Amino acid sequence: MLRARLATAAVAIPILLLLIFAAPFWLYRAVVLALTVLALLEYFQMAFPDAKAIQACGVAGGALVAFGMASTTPEPQTISAAAGTFSGPLLAVVAAGLMLALFFAEDPATGVDRVGHSMLGVLYAGAFLPHFIWLRWGPAGNGAAWVFFVLAVGMLGDTAGYFAGRQFGRRLLMPTVSPKKTVEGAIGALAGNVVAGSVVKMLLLPGVGWGEILSISLIAGVLAQTGDLCESLLKRAFGAKDSGHFFPGHGGILDRTDSLVFPTVFVYYYVSFLHGHG
Repeated sequence: MLRARLATAAVAIPILLLLIFAAPFWLYRAVVLALTVLALLEYFQMAFPDAKAIQACGVAGGALVAFGMASTTPEPQTISAAAGTFSGPLLAVVAAGLMLALFFAEDPATGVDRVGHSMLGVLYAGAFLPHFIWLRWGPAGNGAAWVFFVLAVGMLGDTAGYFAGRQFGRRLLMPTVSPKKTVEGAIGALAGNVVAGSVVKMLLLPGVGWGEILSISLIAGVLAQTGDLCESLLKRAFGAKDSGHFFPGHGGILDRTDSLVFPTVFVYYYVSFLHGHG
């Protein structure tokens, strides 16, 4: 398992770096959208394994929201103002469509349950993942550095937490949600988050103060672990071991982005509000 993880990382990391720092915007956006659609497919296959029609409708609705968000003009000075131009109305349309589907459900309780699961998937995969696009062309004008910050904090935190948990793990963090995660692993992950954030600050974000970068790293780290636990909870609820098998040794798209989604959303809005005009 560890060998497969390292092999996948050795291939994926250089591609990620090229995509973030060297690829044209249209390619970066296309890759994020493709991954979003795959994440939607993973979610709806887990949530409704025997309902192909619901899977298709859920993926289509989530993709509609994601494409609406991705249609935002990629200009640092306008993206914050334009961010909701298409995504808000499309999300409202999808939500209304899901509610109307209740009229065709044979059992109201089952219908409400399915609508709730579907809306969660649309929001979690369809609305959260496109924030990677918004952050890349964020109002601070250095979106690539912030995207790299999120990835570095999330990935190094995962790695540090994994090894700290294996070496020192004694007390379970949330055994009913994730039976292998420990308090010691969580502390190790936060240490990794801080180290990663500090390195990115020195290399790419020299204008950000030390107190600020450490605070952002810790908040992003807590959100990363929260996202990881949330995805574990979803898999447990749906009876799935992994969300998919897109990455050998790592699972699916949702398995690899669970610790990145919440931090990306947080960092985007943080940068927008506090660094958007400086």
